[in-house]
Amino acid sequence: MQIPVRHVAGNVIWTTQGTCWAVWRVEGSGHAQSSRTVKERRMHALEALIKQLRGEAMLLSLCPQLSPAAVVRRMTDGIDLAASERYAQLVNRVWDQLEQLELTGRADWLAVPLPAGGRRQAAAMALSAARADVALQMGLLPAPVSGREELRRLTQAREMAAGWPSTIALRPASEAEILWIYGHSARRGVPEPLLPEPGEDAVRSAVRGAAALGQVILAEGAAPADADPTTSAAAAGRFGRRWLQVSTAWGESYQTFLALSEMPARFVFPGSEYLAVLDEFSFPVDWVMRLKVTPGDVAEAKARRQAREVAGQPEEYAGETAGVPSRVLEAAEDMDDYRSALTASKSEVEVQAMGALCVWGTTPAETEARAADLITHFAGGDYTFTRPLGEQERLFYGMLPGARTPKVMAGYAQVLLARDFAMAGAFAGSELGDAHGPLYGLALAGGGTRPVLTDWTLGPRRSASASAAFIGELGSGKSVAMKAAVYYVLAAGRRAGVPGSRGRAVMVDRTPQQEWLRFAQACPGATQVIRVDDRAQVSLDPLRAINDPRQAQRRTESFLTLLLGIAPMEDQGVVLSEAIEAVLGTSTPSMAALIDELTSRGRADATAAAVARKLASVARKDLSRSVFDPNLPVVDTARADSVVFSVANLALPKEHELAADRLAKLEFEKSFGRAALYLIAALCREICFADPNEFALAVWDEVWWLTSSPEGEALLLELVRDGRKHSAGVLAASHDGNDIGSSTSDTGQIIRGLFPRKHLFRQRDVALAKRGLTFLDLDPDDAELVELVTSGLSPVDASDEIRVQRAGECLHRDLYGRIGGMQVVIPPDEAAAAAIHSDPAAVA
Repeated sequence: MQIPVRHVAGNVIWTTQGTCWAVWRVEGSGHAQSSRTVKERRMHALEALIKQLRGEAMLLSLCPQLSPAAVVRRMTDGIDLAASERYAQLVNRVWDQLEQLELTGRADWLAVPLPAGGRRQAAAMALSAARADVALQMGLLPAPVSGREELRRLTQAREMAAGWPSTIALRPASEAEILWIYGHSARRGVPEPLLPEPGEDAVRSAVRGAAALGQVILAEGAAPADADPTTSAAAAGRFGRRWLQVSTAWGESYQTFLALSEMPARFVFPGSEYLAVLDEFSFPVDWVMRLKVTPGDVAEAKARRQAREVAGQPEEYAGETAGVPSRVLEAAEDMDDYRSALTASKSEVEVQAMGALCVWGTTPAETEARAADLITHFAGGDYTFTRPLGEQERLFYGMLPGARTPKVMAGYAQVLLARDFAMAGAFAGSELGDAHGPLYGLALAGGGTRPVLTDWTLGPRRSASASAAFIGELGSGKSVAMKAAVYYVLAAGRRAGVPGSRGRAVMVDRTPQQEWLRFAQACPGATQVIRVDDRAQVSLDPLRAINDPRQAQRRTESFLTLLLGIAPMEDQGVVLSEAIEAVLGTSTPSMAALIDELTSRGRADATAAAVARKLASVARKDLSRSVFDPNLPVVDTARADSVVFSVANLALPKEHELAADRLAKLEFEKSFGRAALYLIAALCREICFADPNEFALAVWDEVWWLTSSPEGEALLLELVRDGRKHSAGVLAASHDGNDIGSSTSDTGQIIRGLFPRKHLFRQRDVALAKRGLTFLDLDPDDAELVELVTSGLSPVDASDEIRVQRAGECLHRDLYGRIGGMQVVIPPDEAAAAAIHSDPAAVA
């Protein structure tokens, strides 16, 4: 294998042919599953970039191999494993599972040859490259590239990139990344070097580094030495073996290359993103697009000559009784349209696109099967990929930056406009999730398996919110996703070098099956259960439980005005507020003391007497014991890692009962349930904000019960807004995004905007699916996205086996605003996994 590299400095390659190439790393946009508007914006950005290029260019997209060990290192980075025994055990199980998967990512690159600057300089570079080659052949050390030449070329590359549109995020590739490209190309299918992290560079060894990468044997059509002669791959004969055997010190793999030979006559967008579709296969696919970009005015002159030839073709059929074939007339019309487009704008260019795909496997049969999948898939869209016999090795070199464009690729060149090429969807891939954190899910698109790591504690450390929202229909997987997040916060919350750090979760369990309580008890750490009913063991009296007098005043007023059905600014509300303030000024504030204070004031004030009578009536009911019984000890949650408020016996009003004309007629049980849940939410805030060294999550499944009142909605806004400053976050779930934050109110809009992480699970109702897409800031009128949400995520009409395999699929918007498909992974902890489901069969 001949590596076309003589020297590397920064992002510039000096090739063995006497040319210089500059390489940039392209940041993927993650728009493959975005709305039409986002796709069009990305297409226009790519079109603008193509119009700025001149001459030769190379778009390269590779699938780097991910090591299970590297994933595990990212899962454990910054975590005190000595204090997290169950998480350490879980990581070992994850490692074993990842060993069975083909882990990949996607890295995109743009490579452009730098202009020589004149014939004299071009000749000098060619001569220098020839001298270096002769020196190597004679076993001599070639003359190095001078520092002055390096500086000139690096400056040239920097100035070139400065003229490109900023809508495509580019950064200069590092030397380590450039050398990785060549190492990856030679070692597809066998253990390969890991793609260097940004900022990580290799030792500069201009010739020796490249020479080491060239220790590879390429054998076109070769079969394994121990191959079974009866297999189809071995018996295919030399003319049927359209693959390349690549032998390295790390093993053998089989690569096959498919050249793009035909394309549709016209493109429809969206729908023509054949490069973006490559991430939807279950195996990794590398691709390259070599371009020759010609200014429109230059290309139009050539097109004019072709138009004359096409215009004369009908005369050849003058004596034909059947007339002129329609294809001839269509060709003339297409040529006219093409010439018109070339001259419509001064910035228009002609793009000769030469594309190739690469798939690989450990055996020829595996490689053949993958190639057949690609060919069959694209044949339905009038895209033809061929595997030219005897050209596999040349196509291999065609995917290397700095190598000459093979003639076989030039023979398949497709002539396009910049817009037509941009419709292919290049650079659509993107990473999903965080750089470090527990393994929360697997990306649905990506070729092979791409892990999605999520560090729930990262938001506050990045000056962002730690809150997350989960939307989906019943049984779609949102509760399981929330529980997985809670598990990882509890299991991996102790940070190395941070004394007193831990992860905490506060949950409100309204289910009769006590599913959240069962799950919390199966998670790492100590669990405290707080029952809110006639069997309560601790007091939730806000005057006793909340230490901050201002917070105690606010929470007690809101709780009691909800409970008693009085308006805060009416006479009774004012009297209640004054009495609460007076009680808080004493040494032992409590609800019992508040009743006494109101009774005392009632001797001279009829309004106070009426409030005292209402409050005493409430205190006598057994359901109110958890708040009004002065003999119960005050709730103390400091020691517990997870706190569960068990409120299955609390009744809540229906949505239609919350109308203003019906609130006064509510049964006491529902009035108390509504007020008690607000009080519990306020206590959740106190627990989460108690210690900034601890990361805490407030978990509210079916959050509509909290946001159904203005007080509850305001409390949710406060918790989400102030959580970052107190190292806390909110997990909120419901069937409709409007339950988390109404799209018609200012407060609701703010709440929706403050949730950076969002998850949309299956919604078979079209109206709810559209509202869910709006919640993710996607286009609700995009037919493809609506179909994906209603029938493409965790389908219910599939077989039992398929339903189990595809459970937990969702559209995920991560902390950085990137959107992609993801399948939530249940933590491989036997105890937690057994308690994570809420369906009747699992509970039984």
